Amino acid sequence: MEKTKVAVIGAGNMGKNHVRIYSEMNNVELIGVVDLNETIGREIAGKFNTNYFSDYKEILNDVNAVSIVVPTKYHYYIAKEFLNSRVDVLIEKPITINLNEADEIISLADKNKLILQVGHVERFNPAIIELSKYIKPDEIISIDASRIGPFGARITDSGVVLDLMIHDVDIILGLIKDEIASINAYGRNIKGNHEDYAAASIKFKNGIIANLTASRITQRRQRTLKITETEKYMKVDYMNKILEIYRQSQAKYVTNDNGVKFIYSDVVERPYISQEEPLKLELQSFVECVKSRKNPVVDGIAGRKALDVALKILDKINKNE
Repeated sequence: MEKTKVAVIGAGNMGKNHVRIYSEMNNVELIGVVDLNETIGREIAGKFNTNYFSDYKEILNDVNAVSIVVPTKYHYYIAKEFLNSRVDVLIEKPITINLNEADEIISLADKNKLILQVGHVERFNPAIIELSKYIKPDEIISIDASRIGPFGARITDSGVVLDLMIHDVDIILGLIKDEIASINAYGRNIKGNHEDYAAASIKFKNGIIANLTASRITQRRQRTLKITETEKYMKVDYMNKILEIYRQSQAKYVTNDNGVKFIYSDVVERPYISQEEPLKLELQSFVECVKSRKNPVVDGIAGRKALDVALKILDKINKNE
């Protein structure tokens, strides 16, 4: 079987994980890793037995597909170069910094009949995959998403909306197939030039309300999704890959010395969840799309929709300051 020739553009915290996973895939030939920082780039390349390049233009004609894992402001320019060279692209979230850039690369990928996948990795979290077997979109009443943790130096060019909350925006848009009626949001800058805490409320035209919280100033790290339906309540723990399903309480009649009492007992299901790494599942899916030419789970249009909502949330935050 012919191997897919892949390279990774960017050797930062996320990029090195792309390199690691590709290096372990039997159906992939890892051509190399590209990074402006030669010390880091050569270190990662050496660790995973691949080549180092300082300029992505050196490999434009040598690969079938690339992962673009660089700061968001460079997504558009690099993706455009590879798409013009007839190379399939996985681009980390958010797809670009604005909708015009997103529209252009989506159009370019479509014109050249290329794969354009956006790295919303939570779509590949085994707990979310399992959730899809139980959820009933027509019965959803509300969704609450929380993505919080302590401050770190990992992301400096954006706030929590584009770094963290956009994951939950993408998941919610994937679950609720309806138009948005209104958005309200608030945020605060604590440690830097971008919002470190944000809370948003999205109301859909079908009446579903989604409440989202994102923070990088909270000492406890947590990633959860809670869904209330008419007949059950579901909770996803992203980090530990746990899904809990709470059915409507069952009332029992018990007679004792004091008369009849009602005893309520919750019915809780905890389905078996695979502990596979979401990023590994995401990259496997990308390579499969490259080979089969099927549409990605998170294509450019889905990535654009998430960016559109995230930008509207940021606009509300700015107006409410």
